[in-house]
Amino acid sequence: MTWWQSVPTLLGTILIFFVPGLAALAAAGVRRVNLITLAAPVSFSMASVLAVLLDVLNVPFGPFTYLASCFVTILAALAARTLWIRRYSDSRTAATCGVLGANGPVPLSTKLQRLWPLVVFAAVAIPAAIIAYRYVRGFGQPDNLSQTFDNVYHLNAIRHIAETQNGSSLTLGNLTEASAGFYPAAMHDLMALVFMLGGSSVMEVVNIGTVVIGAVIWPLSCIFLITRIVGNQATAILAAGVLSAGFSAFPYLMVAFGVLYPNHAAIAILPAALGLGIEALGLSPCKPSSIWPPLIGLAVVAPGLALAHPSAIVALIGFGAAPVLAALVRSWRLFRRRKTTARRLQIWLVFTVAYLAVALLVWVTIRPSLAAAPWTPFQSNARAIGEVLTSAPMGTTAAWVMMVLTVIGIYVCARRLGQFWWVLAMYAFGGALYLIVSSWALGDFRTFWTGVWYNDSFRLAALLPAVTLPLAVMGTQWLTWRLRALCDSLAARGKVNPQKLPPVIQPIAARLPSYTGVAAAVAAVLVLGAAAQGGTLSNVQQRLDTIFETKQDSYLLTTDETSMLAILPDLVPRTDVVVANPRTGGSLVYAVSNRKTLAPHIFGDRTPDEQYLLDHWAEAAYNNKVCPIVKELHAYWALDFGDFEVVPGDEPFIGLRDLSDGSAPGMRLEKSIGKVNLYRVTACD
Repeated sequence: MTWWQSVPTLLGTILIFFVPGLAALAAAGVRRVNLITLAAPVSFSMASVLAVLLDVLNVPFGPFTYLASCFVTILAALAARTLWIRRYSDSRTAATCGVLGANGPVPLSTKLQRLWPLVVFAAVAIPAAIIAYRYVRGFGQPDNLSQTFDNVYHLNAIRHIAETQNGSSLTLGNLTEASAGFYPAAMHDLMALVFMLGGSSVMEVVNIGTVVIGAVIWPLSCIFLITRIVGNQATAILAAGVLSAGFSAFPYLMVAFGVLYPNHAAIAILPAALGLGIEALGLSPCKPSSIWPPLIGLAVVAPGLALAHPSAIVALIGFGAAPVLAALVRSWRLFRRRKTTARRLQIWLVFTVAYLAVALLVWVTIRPSLAAAPWTPFQSNARAIGEVLTSAPMGTTAAWVMMVLTVIGIYVCARRLGQFWWVLAMYAFGGALYLIVSSWALGDFRTFWTGVWYNDSFRLAALLPAVTLPLAVMGTQWLTWRLRALCDSLAARGKVNPQKLPPVIQPIAARLPSYTGVAAAVAAVLVLGAAAQGGTLSNVQQRLDTIFETKQDSYLLTTDETSMLAILPDLVPRTDVVVANPRTGGSLVYAVSNRKTLAPHIFGDRTPDEQYLLDHWAEAAYNNKVCPIVKELHAYWALDFGDFEVVPGDEPFIGLRDLSDGSAPGMRLEKSIGKVNLYRVTACD
């Protein structure tokens, strides 16, 4: 399958991922940059929340019900905005409050404002092209799959949602009735909708969706965050876009390691949620005339963030502590200058105390058990600090461009500490989490701070770009401002006092147009973005180039196993069930071949009958308990993928071990490809 053949799936992904959120935001009055940057995060919330509600109402979850429900939501947003405008008779107030943060002014001359859409387009298109190229190169073909054990669950989960038409995060669990429970399904819901809309395979839908999340949603989310910190400045927006593609830790690491698709989706929309929180606290240069638009926006985006992966909400709360304290400090300063009342200061104090209390409660409750958090520290404190500073976590090549820009950004914040100390604090907090998880000794202190992320250094490394990017952008601005001032000075002197310039420069300065400074600043941002694509991304790109490759000795599915799954629908009736060991990748028969299996996930509970077959299926000829269960479950088939397991265990799937040596009577070998075998039980006929 070629990438050109995946264009219809790409269009379906854009429809599902962007259009509902875009329409709802437009109905609510959101415009310009805010409209395009928040569309996908809102769609994530709409899909994941609707999936839960539709399950409660016993209504199927599919493209039609999703889009119809979104249409109702859009009408509700339009009605709410109309009532809001009528509530405020003053047109200026109504217009401002009805639009998220009023978007903020565009600080350009009238002539240059015409180029504003081009700046925004470039800020999105450039990183989209870079990240998409890296992903496409790594994936190889649109229907290849990552050779990592996480894929057994994620691919089967998307097939499960599409088949059952139930995408509720409250019941997805481990994909069986016996293990129904909570699992964050926002990403799976959206991709299942695309699959139901006409995707050719689950793998194609996942790969296309992953490209869109990493190459489009992530840069848009970063742009929104930057506008909430430094305002709608052209160089900042352009820098946020191009630099978002230059971090090895995200978006690439979550796909090159794992694969951690839910984390990949959640972290991609995390900057947008953080930006909404910053604006709601009144710390954005483009201060809204009302707290309600950004607060409502945060309330709308937060469910999608939580249902993409709950750890992202915990990260949002953790990073948000510094802006909350900054808002309290600002209120105290205003009170001392007698520009606010004591009551308002008390409100901020109560809010801050409540926020920190809730943050502590969330921090200690929303976390997996220690049994699911086995990762250990692996390096020294000094190395961890160096990796944070050079944007090179997990031993990747140092990103020297990012390091220089980050250091300059730290300097800029230090010079304006009263205004931007909280930006430094967010960066320090993210760096401290990575330092603790990767280099501090095992113990309660390490678990308290990093257990939310399974004590996994990879997951915490992926959070670093969200808090490093603001500093890198501020460093870029510092450089471009000085370059622009130099060019403007040369152009002015070349026209007024060229004799004061060195003779070599005089002819050049005399010909410099008035927009030279702006052009030089834009060129500098693009050069820095290109330089950030240097050796720092070589490690993760190499991992991407190999992890999606299917070979004779691949980790999850070999070429023979893939070939067997490709022809299996022609051999096994649609109503039958295939018994397979999920630890060998055999359970991917569900996602790839659309045939049910008893254990669609490596982990999870099974019914007593399902577990009995997993333990005794090959005994059908002499164990009189087996055949009744086989007939009841239609489990007449079994896949033998050998004894190599991607997650070795204590033989929980021993019911197939007598197949490969031919010692199980009452079995017929239906198909063999290399060492891969498909059996059918004849003892139960």
